[in-house]
Amino acid sequence: MSDIQRDYDKAGFGGHIMPGQSRALLIVDPARAYADPACPLYAGVEKTIEAMKILLAAARRGPKPVFFTRVVHDPKGLSGGTFFRKVPSLQWLSPESPYSAYIEGLAPGPGDIEITKQYPSAFAGTSLAASLRALGVDTVVIAGLTTSGCIRATATDTMQSGFIPIVAREAVGDRQPGPHEANLFDIQAKIGEVISLQDAMALFG
Repeated sequence: MSDIQRDYDKAGFGGHIMPGQSRALLIVDPARAYADPACPLYAGVEKTIEAMKILLAAARRGPKPVFFTRVVHDPKGLSGGTFFRKVPSLQWLSPESPYSAYIEGLAPGPGDIEITKQYPSAFAGTSLAASLRALGVDTVVIAGLTTSGCIRATATDTMQSGFIPIVAREAVGDRQPGPHEANLFDIQAKIGEVISLQDAMALFG
């Protein structure tokens, strides 16, 4: 155990939450922008993408509810407000941009639910919480991109909306390992549970 982990445990950040019985998979922003080296947003997350596909297949065998989020901004950034001004590269996620499309193999299928968003959290300004409650979901298994942005924000709002957030470690990714690992550490310490891909798949068995 590291000194950091000892300090956090001593401060009372060592709690755990057990998954509930009614689970949904939420795949956050599997956009081509992160997978295409031609796009400035390319994040080098090929292994994460493959893990996302494996987890998606497990959820669909369940079957369990599957949600996808897609970021779409108008070219002038009016829908994204301050977020768009802070992150100019969001221009690559306009409706006309090929980079805003889903990564091949990670698009909504029949029966899946698509949530369009303009901010980091999948809950901000969307119908996600209402849809989860209508389906009786108590636990949200989170995969997608990127860990330090939309995954962290979504996990936080999952908890704040009354659901149990479970993050599948191998199925989330970021462009740099430092922010990725730091945010996974914080999610585990303060927000929800970070579990392995295999354990996440088992939740849909």
